[in-house]
Amino acid sequence: MIPNFENFPNYCSTTRKRTMIEMTAAAAQQIRDWAAGLDADLVLRYAVSGHARDASISAFAKRLAAETDRVRLQKEGDSPVQRPTLFAGDHVAYQALPLDRELEPFLIALAGKGRAFEDRISAENRLRLTRLRAPALLTVYVTPHCPYCPTTVATVLGLAACSDYVWVTVIDGELFPEAAQKDRVSAAPTVILDSRLRWTGSVDPDELVTLMLDRDPVNLGAEALRGMIEAGDAQQVAEMMMARGRLFPAFIELLAYPRWSVRLGAMVAFETLAEEAAALAGQVVDPVIAAFPGADDTVKGDLLHVLGESGNLAALPFLAGVAAGDYDEEVRCAAQEARDKIEGRQR
Repeated sequence: MIPNFENFPNYCSTTRKRTMIEMTAAAAQQIRDWAAGLDADLVLRYAVSGHARDASISAFAKRLAAETDRVRLQKEGDSPVQRPTLFAGDHVAYQALPLDRELEPFLIALAGKGRAFEDRISAENRLRLTRLRAPALLTVYVTPHCPYCPTTVATVLGLAACSDYVWVTVIDGELFPEAAQKDRVSAAPTVILDSRLRWTGSVDPDELVTLMLDRDPVNLGAEALRGMIEAGDAQQVAEMMMARGRLFPAFIELLAYPRWSVRLGAMVAFETLAEEAAALAGQVVDPVIAAFPGADDTVKGDLLHVLGESGNLAALPFLAGVAAGDYDEEVRCAAQEARDKIEGRQR
């Protein structure tokens, strides 16, 4: 275990120097050897976010692709990332420059051969992970020269290889010290589950699997639910809430999410609730009204639609106020339509 992140200004300075270093000849050869063993051509997806490190992540992606004609780059235009990201598969993201010791696990994950890490996971835990039905978000903080980090990353990637519900983000705490500071991380490796539970140093796969299976779905964060919705599992999100008999707090965040595709998926899940659990759907009124003032007009219209779908008479005074209020015409019309829908159900 190596303490790395306590003096952020000094590490920012170190990082600026490190990101200027060219890929070593040994790393370039490692990439070429890896590419020679590929079964098919690959796409390396990456996204930028307006962060100071965008250029470093983009440069790494371009350099990797330049070493072989087996890898094509694809820049993601609408991925909602906070930091520039390399995607090594559907559920593995690197907010890091995977060089030195971190290059090998990254290349294995990118090739879709994460099952090479399965031997780190016992047969019993592989079987247990087949019962996982809610996304488990694992964040791994690393540093480039940490001798223990690649082992921890490989273990976590092994868990991801056993279940599509395990999603991994690897973050270089030196490259992104503000992320480490926000997550209160001061040493590497550190593993965080769902932004709640953390391990510093070695991780026990048995303990991780147990905690992933024993989590209360009510406490799932917005990112976990968003991932389910974007994967086409809106119906499952609705079923989880019906099974618990309550709306998940993070679900309300998705109904007001800036990205249209996420809001649409959340509304699909909500319409399932309205059809199959009307009393539960009715609980949406107070939290949606609370979210309404901070939303832009487009999101406001969708929130008003949700209130109409809820069928809850308690929403009528609010809808009447919006319909007659100082709002954009489309917002007022959406409020009136929602009001008419609720009142129509009473006839």
